Amino acid sequence: DEISEIQSICDKLLTEHATPILVVTIASMAEHYGLTVSIEAFATRLFNQWQIGHPTLNGAEWNTGILLLVSRDDRRARIELGGGWPQEKDVACQDIMDDRIVPMFKAGSFAAGIRAGVDALDALARSKPLPEVEWPPRPLWHWLVLLAAIGLAIFTGVSLHRRGSS
Repeated sequence: DEISEIQSICDKLLTEHATPILVVTIASMAEHYGLTVSIEAFATRLFNQWQIGHPTLNGAEWNTGILLLVSRDDRRARIELGGGWPQEKDVACQDIMDDRIVPMFKAGSFAAGIRAGVDALDALARSKPLPEVEWPPRPLWHWLVLLAAIGLAIFTGVSLHRRGSS
């Protein structure tokens, strides 16, 4: 289901704005370049070799292609933008990685992370505000650890106060 939804979003953006989003998932970097190439360098090579995006459109420089590369086993991802994007979009891409893609990956949901990334990249390409972040629900043990830490802090504070320490 996620694949068809992602393809639909990417196709619609390409049709309406001549801006392609390509999502590439690989098992690991070692299968492609060994351990000597970083994901950043691999994404740049892939972007350039595949010539993602139109270099010009109606006589103007356009290159607004977008590549989302995910290396599952390495637990790495990278967003590569074409040369037609302003520098400010790099910051937005880092926010997309940090706030949308990585938390979903850490929760073990690669499909949801990629979908959240594509939704945000679509909004970025359309110059719309990024969609609200849907945080994955926290497991019960997170709340128990938080409650234990608060209890320990209170116990420590009361103990220090009773002893007269500051």
